[in-house]
Amino acid sequence: MKVPAAVRKGWEHRFPGLRGRWTHWKVTGDDTLLGVVEGSRLTDALDLIEEHYGQFSSINASRATVNETSEVTDEENSFSEISNFIKDEKIISQERIRKIQETNYSVALRS
Repeated sequence: MKVPAAVRKGWEHRFPGLRGRWTHWKVTGDDTLLGVVEGSRLTDALDLIEEHYGQFSSINASRATVNETSEVTDEENSFSEISNFIKDEKIISQERIRKIQETNYSVALRS
């Protein structure tokens, strides 16, 4: 589902920082694995979340590392909520209202 740029931009800042052994993000939706994304590929991680937006109440990311046999190890007890459907929908609704108000204001000025 396509989300407004403002919502997607907010997601960018919610990913946990990667340093040391942590090189990837493990992305889950309501504890269902959605994917493991290399830390240098933030756009791919955002695309993955947008692809699954609306299918889960919460989408989270945790720090992870992938070894030479593609085995994933993540920081199990430490994750960041990237998308919360209810909160994001509220932001989307507020954005729509703001655009309607701007349009109505512009029309009123021209009248």
